Amino acid sequence: MKLSTRGRYGLRAIHYLAENEDNGYISVSDISNALKLPENYLEQLIRILKRNNLVISARGAKGGYKLSRNSSEITVGDVLRVLEGEMTSSECVADRNNCNNSECEAYYVFAKIDDAINKAVNSITIKDMVNEKL
Repeated sequence: MKLSTRGRYGLRAIHYLAENEDNGYISVSDISNALKLPENYLEQLIRILKRNNLVISARGAKGGYKLSRNSSEITVGDVLRVLEGEMTSSECVADRNNCNNSECEAYYVFAKIDDAINKAVNSITIKDMVNEKL
């Protein structure tokens, strides 16, 4: 499984908002400049995160975006599912009706991989990311 640019950039933006949550609302322009990400694309991602209640916004001179709740209440899985969709290694695990082979020998393996991925991303909060400076 490989994350798209959408997932990587969105997770970085959420991380930046969490790192700077004491600074109030942060503009997309500020996030873009700090992370060296394209502003137009970042704006699209932030809108998706807002629509899914992971960030909130305020208008005006001191407006921008911030996390909708504490960074310890938002998991990496929450962010990635909003931006990437379901975390799955195979379409047949995501939707058994989509499988061409109902007796697939590899289904068990794919299901175990999916379970491990989901447990991992659900166990890491955004606060954990902020606290884990490398």
